Amino acid sequence: MAALRARLAAVGLQSRLLLLTALVLGTCLGAAGWVLDRSFKATVRAAAAEQLQATAHGILGAADERGSEIVFATTLAEPRLTQRQSGLYGFVQDAGGDLLWRSPSAAASGVEPPTISQLRRPAPGESVFAKQTATHFALGYTVVWESLGAQMTIWVVADWTPYRGRILAFRRNVAIGLTGAALFFLFGQLAAVRLGLAPLRRMVARIRHLEAGEATDIGQDYPPELSGLARTLNRFIAHERDNRERYRHAMDDLAHSLKTPLAVLKNAAREQSGTDADMVREQVTRMETTVAHQLSRAAAARLTLPVPPLALLPTAARVTRALRHAYAEKGVAVEAPWETDESELDAYAVRVDERDALEMLGNLIENAFKYTRSRVRISAALTPGGVATTVEDDGNGIPESMRERVLRRGVRADAATTGQGIGLAVVVEIATSYGGRLEIGGSDLGGAAVRLELPGGRGSGGPG
Repeated sequence: MAALRARLAAVGLQSRLLLLTALVLGTCLGAAGWVLDRSFKATVRAAAAEQLQATAHGILGAADERGSEIVFATTLAEPRLTQRQSGLYGFVQDAGGDLLWRSPSAAASGVEPPTISQLRRPAPGESVFAKQTATHFALGYTVVWESLGAQMTIWVVADWTPYRGRILAFRRNVAIGLTGAALFFLFGQLAAVRLGLAPLRRMVARIRHLEAGEATDIGQDYPPELSGLARTLNRFIAHERDNRERYRHAMDDLAHSLKTPLAVLKNAAREQSGTDADMVREQVTRMETTVAHQLSRAAAARLTLPVPPLALLPTAARVTRALRHAYAEKGVAVEAPWETDESELDAYAVRVDERDALEMLGNLIENAFKYTRSRVRISAALTPGGVATTVEDDGNGIPESMRERVLRRGVRADAATTGQGIGLAVVVEIATSYGGRLEIGGSDLGGAAVRLELPGGRGSGGPG
């Protein structure tokens, strides 16, 4: 049952309506076709019985009394009774079943009258009509010749093929007509469904534009049934956008308001000595770690609204330029796409907020500059899910046993290097909030290779 529900859930509204319409229409037209076929078949059988009854009366009219016998004229009202393979044959039997007369058509064609096992003999004044064989049907009519006191049964046998041909032609015409009507109705229903669902398709298209960052709301031009939903969604979008901005502003204000006091306290404690100074420095460090942790949580919080596509490499280039100045004494050589071809700057787009991208790339590239000996390599490539950016260095690298641990908050691969050990953890949290991931491996340069994969934005593409 669960599998059936899952399959039904995957079927669109338009397909559901068309399938339901086709099912109901097929059932109704099939029933109508069956009723028409039965009615026409009954009409054909009634017409055939009436025709054979008239032929039987014609045979009776050709009979005449001669002495104590009944004789039949050689000229008959129905000419087919005298023609070979005409499809119409006549017989007359007495009360004992002995054959009194056979039409020339029956004698020439070798057709025999019905037997008792095939068709019962009718009572005087009664007629019976039924199939004699698979290809013939017969009518029997019993009369009493009063002057002679004799009873005789007139049998008329006819070929079923012409009547069956009429029925098959009728069935073919009904099938063509009903199929044509069904197709016409289904095409009309398809047009009606598409027209009726057009506002829903328009809403879905606008939501996709909203996800791509190409629109700020989904508009208001919807029919009454959807206008309330559209207003609610637009209010929700605006509310979430305002909340996000207020939250970010509040966190930025908090960071700026705490940075200066903490720096003053840290500098003052550095100039002092003794147990109290050590305790102050320890608490200031804890406060800095707590502030950084809370800010990273705020940055990593998943956005409820989509962001527009962001070209990733220009952000990496900005970070690299700043770090080159900060680590000028190391003389780091940087290998990056924009170093040889600036057109590569706009080649890869991700759906990430610019400040979050700056935070992630800043941590990764700064770590590379911090731990490298002389070379840093930055590269980007398309993946099935988006864009992967890899930052490599020629430092000591990260041992395989430590690669998982350094992604946890507060853990550093090199304890001798200053820092709080939360940089990579922040990157992991932010990347995960966008549906991305971070992996650490080894580089052919000799150091670490950190691979950051983020969801791609519309228009992502690489060279060529």
